[in-house]
Amino acid sequence: MTKTPFVSKEVLEIITEQFPTPFHLYDEKGIREKARALNAAFAWNKGFKEYFAVKATPTPAILKILQEEGCGVDCATDVEVLMSEKLGFKDIMFTSNDTQAKEFVYARKVRATINLDAYEHIEFLKNVAGIPETVCLRYNPGGVFSLGTDIMDHPEESKFGMTKEQLMKGYKELKELGVKQFGIHAFLASNTVTNDYYPVLARQLFELALEIRKETGVTLDFVNLS
Repeated sequence: MTKTPFVSKEVLEIITEQFPTPFHLYDEKGIREKARALNAAFAWNKGFKEYFAVKATPTPAILKILQEEGCGVDCATDVEVLMSEKLGFKDIMFTSNDTQAKEFVYARKVRATINLDAYEHIEFLKNVAGIPETVCLRYNPGGVFSLGTDIMDHPEESKFGMTKEQLMKGYKELKELGVKQFGIHAFLASNTVTNDYYPVLARQLFELALEIRKETGVTLDFVNLS
């Protein structure tokens, strides 16, 4: 596949005469087109929402463009949550690890959806910030994640996410604590470049959703494919 630069050498030379280097130059038209194409591809699903990982490009101007195109944001720190809240985002997912009390408190304050990384965080969240009506849990199946005959990553070596047993305990406990809406999240491989990853991940999580309902009585309201 041939990649065509969005700006010519001549235009770059003109720009560098006005602005000192180094600098980052972004293709706003390209960003908007990709966001619109993604939303159009999933227009059949009324519940679809793209959440951009702020840590990928924590630049307010870029985030504002994505907000205008209907995207939410996924934040890993309280600073990212703060930036997103100041930009006016309403759809904020807070996916963190080794989370401090003040981060949970702030996430609750701005009504971000909290995605818990560890079973122990349920008790911690309850004690420091209270349990919200919507909670998401991060799943780690362990083992090896493969696409066909190719090994893509090793979830068993990751410190992120809960085992299936911990998930079941977690959903039961959250239900007893008054949670009304439940979600599940998983991120099983980095830097995948094929079209196979998300269908495989989606199948795993939707099949797991059925198991969760059967064992805990909890019906998941959303599935976060990361």
